[in-house]
Formats: sequence, structure tokens, C-alpha cells
Amino acid sequence: MKNARFLSAMLLVGTALPLPVLANGTPTLAPPPPSAMKVLSRIDLAQADQQTAKSTDDVRGASQTKTTSSQPVGAFPTNEMTTLPVIGLDGDAEAIKKDVAALQQTLTELQQLQLQTKQAHWNASGTLYYPLHLLLQEHYEGLSKYADTIAERLLAVGSSADGRANTIVKTSGVSEIPGGFLDDAQILSWFMNAYKRVGEEVSAAIKATEKVDPTTSNLLQEVEHGIAKYQWQMRAQVQRTKTDPNTGWDLNDNKPIDLAPQAPSKP
Repeated sequence: MKNARFLSAMLLVGTALPLPVLANGTPTLAPPPPSAMKVLSRIDLAQADQQTAKSTDDVRGASQTKTTSSQPVGAFPTNEMTTLPVIGLDGDAEAIKKDVAALQQTLTELQQLQLQTKQAHWNASGTLYYPLHLLLQEHYEGLSKYADTIAERLLAVGSSADGRANTIVKTSGVSEIPGGFLDDAQILSWFMNAYKRVGEEVSAAIKATEKVDPTTSNLLQEVEHGIAKYQWQMRAQVQRTKTDPNTGWDLNDNKPIDLAPQAPSKP
């Protein structure tokens, strides 16, 4: 291994680069190439064991700047209602509270899915890496638009929107996707169930808002339509047919994919 690294370093150092030329035709002096030891040190750093790398606490503590706010943090979620005029909703205070709660929970779940699609987009591995990499990016962009629409609707009905990280952690019904590299079969199964879970929550929100706030109910129907599409796009890749049982064994170390019908949820 050491010989291989040394050979790599010598090749890097010895590579000839074309010299930049001034307007008068005189070649400029190129900066001196890095020494072999510097190249090797960078290789060693890239291959360093996790145990010897700086911990997260070291990075977090690198800055002495503290962030503070004169306003209390408040509960998770916090939805403050304006005292200024808004277009009135057809219901009493309790009905409006349910309307805001339905919008806020939908926002939280959309943000949770946004984060998880990016995590899977970056770490997808396996035979379906590339198509999943592209599909998850498409889903991320779509979820971002839906989240923005729902947040703006919260503001339109007179409520603040709560998109804080701790709100997602404390109130989302969808658990975190596992860390590390993610197998393609694992991604398909996880998102198929996660989208199902969120779609069912949005469906309940549609019914809770249809009388007090038809506009919100209609917006939520658009969100449910998108989530159902995303769920189908994951499900279709492991859909069983009459000509192919499509258990996913070829993606999952010669074992069928666990396609349990329940959605991933917090205990």
C-alpha cells in the first residue's frame, strides 16, 4: 500500500502542465509543484481512520461565536397568529386552530421528506444507483415546491410557519432514514412506505380543512396527488407481475426485499 501511494505521488508530482503564456508570447513561470511528501500527507489524511479524525464536537467547538435571540424559543411547533386583518375563514377559533395544525403538520412532513430524499440521493448505492440518484433529485425539487406552497398558505391564513429543525425532529411522524451508504433496495422500500405514511396524513388533513378552509383543502389535494405519484414511482420498481415476481432479490444480496405494508414511524 505504501509503495502504491508513493508511486501515485511521484506520478502526480511529475505530471507536466502547459505553461500560461503572456500577451507578448513570453511564458510565465509556473508555481513549483507540491513535494512528494505533501502529496503523500494528503493521501494519508484522506485514508485516515475515523477514530483518528477530528470529532463532530471538535468542529462544533471551533467557533467561539454564540447565537442568541431576545425572543424565547417557544414550543415545537410554534404557530403565532397575526392580530392584523386577514381574509376570514369559515369557522370558529377551534376550527381555525385545526386548519393551522393541518397545514403545519403537512409542512413538517414535506420538510422531513426533503431531507431524506437528499440523504438518499447522495448515498444511493447498488445497481439502480444512477436512476435513483436522478429520481430522488426530482422528488426533492417537487417536495421543496410543495413545502413552500404550504408555508405560504400558513402565512396567508394569518399564522407563522415553523420550519425549524427541532420542529421536524420532535413532530414528524416519519423516522430518519438510516445513515451511511444506502442500498437501492433499501431506498425503494423505505420511500415506498414513507410516502404512503405522509400521503395518509395529508388525506386526513384534507378532510379536516374542507369546510373551514376550502382553499387549503384544495392545496392539500395537490400535495396528496404529488406524494401518491412519488410513492408509485418507488413502488413500480418492485411491482410484482404475472411474468416476474420481482422480489428484488437481484438488488438485495439474493434475498427478497422486505416490503412490509406498514410505514416507517417513530416509536
